[in-house]
Amino acid sequence: MKKIIITLIMLFSVCFAQSMFEECYRIYSKDADTLFMSALGAINSDSRFSISEIQSKNGYILFLYGSKYYLLTLTKRYQNQTEIKILPQNSDFSQGSTVAQSVFALIDARLKNMPMGLVK
Repeated sequence: MKKIIITLIMLFSVCFAQSMFEECYRIYSKDADTLFMSALGAINSDSRFSISEIQSKNGYILFLYGSKYYLLTLTKRYQNQTEIKILPQNSDFSQGSTVAQSVFALIDARLKNMPMGLVK
């Protein structure tokens, strides 16, 4: 009986981590440069976030929200397809994916309001 309970707890924690990871991950139909600048502008536009480190060559932004650091990474998949992951730096998902969802909402709003001539 004890083994079954431990197995169920392990299964639940794996499913919870997988669903959190899926909420912290998104694919955009934009090139990496446009998306990086949009993400940087989106994070910088909100006073709740404080940018700590930017590395444009590798495509990551380290920012602070409250007392926790989050890492936004961009990966170019195809010519006009880029994926973004926003994960806690220490892999502590105690706040859930609310920070990631907030940043994604800011990026979406920024891309929606961007003049078409600037979007590649």
